[in-house]
Amino acid sequence: MAELGASPKGKDQLDGLEPAIRERMMEKLRDAAEDPEHYLEPIQGHNFYKVRAGDYRAIVVWDRDLDRIAVVAAGHRSTIYDRELPP
Repeated sequence: MAELGASPKGKDQLDGLEPAIRERMMEKLRDAAEDPEHYLEPIQGHNFYKVRAGDYRAIVVWDRDLDRIAVVAAGHRSTIYDRELPP
């Protein structure tokens, strides 16, 4: 099982989600920590992965050597990629 954490910005964005959405996202993140190969999807052209929960996404960094997943951003799929990923 991977250790699950978040950057300060990632934590703030998770905390800013509506409670029901936040809980659903946290459930998906816990699932991803249990089985990263199954739940983490690479983001093409970046060294990040995504976790999907309905219309919301968490952008994470997965350090395979340390077996750690860190949330760096979370938000609605319509804006998260443009807002959080470098071009």
